[in-house]
Amino acid sequence: MKQPEQHIIDALLEKHSLGILTPEERDLLEKWYADFPQGESVWANASEKAAMKDALRAEIFDVIAAEETRPVKSSLRRIWWQAAAVIAVLVLVSLVYSKREPAYVVVNAAAGKGVVRLQLPDQSEMWLEPGTVVRYQKDFGKRNRQITLLDGMAFFSVKEQSARPFIVSMPGGVAAQVLGTAFTVKKYAQSQNVEVMVSSGAVQVADSAGVLAVLKAGQQLRYQTAVRTATKTEGMVADWREGDLTISNASFPEVAHILENHYGLQVAFNAANVASYRFTFRIGRQDTAADVLEMLKDISGIEYTLTGNKVTIH
Repeated sequence: MKQPEQHIIDALLEKHSLGILTPEERDLLEKWYADFPQGESVWANASEKAAMKDALRAEIFDVIAAEETRPVKSSLRRIWWQAAAVIAVLVLVSLVYSKREPAYVVVNAAAGKGVVRLQLPDQSEMWLEPGTVVRYQKDFGKRNRQITLLDGMAFFSVKEQSARPFIVSMPGGVAAQVLGTAFTVKKYAQSQNVEVMVSSGAVQVADSAGVLAVLKAGQQLRYQTAVRTATKTEGMVADWREGDLTISNASFPEVAHILENHYGLQVAFNAANVASYRFTFRIGRQDTAADVLEMLKDISGIEYTLTGNKVTIH
């Protein structure tokens, strides 16, 4: 359907404000509203477009409708200013979104498939634990070097560029910034803890309130997002990229997450039954899923059933 000319839309808006819009004319106005703007590239996705259109509906229909209770002569000028303001907002939003940030590259390391090693556009390297999800802009390295760890654990070996710090942001508002170094960041969706572990060089860790610590080789920081407190510790940790993994004071949902990602299992459990459990143990590169489940049983006394790739915690 061809879009109506602007003078027709102006007339329809005026008739709507006067309460004399026919059903057919209202359908035409609704169609104009539904199809504006035409350029799909303005919107990041359908949800974003729908949200903006809902906001525009409030401006075009709800706000104008509120004026209908006022005398016609006194409100007509206000109606026209409101309609003009809405159109101005539409133009501004279109300009802003047409200049939006470049699209993102999302990397999802498949569960149960081993550690993934990738080279970033700036020649830095990253290793992703199975099940890990990271995101960065397609123009990574041109203007900045920012990457987001959405879930899981990642190791970065950073190529030094003094003009462009390498920044890894994580849920909870925590960010690690470096120039050239090697370090691990971890944030599981099932955990309220963010961890940063430095293998070489130095890493500055900060939250929205400011710098939490500057970590050097052999130092780690654990940040509790719920209470916004950080704990710094010393001592080199095992290199999980080789298959060894150290779990410290982890909840059962976090352990279940590790089992699912490392071994491709499906873990079913009652959250209330395991709420009080905390686990500290080490998974070796040769350990099987059954070995790990037996360790959990020895530590806590939990019972389980393993059938194929499905685990049920009793």
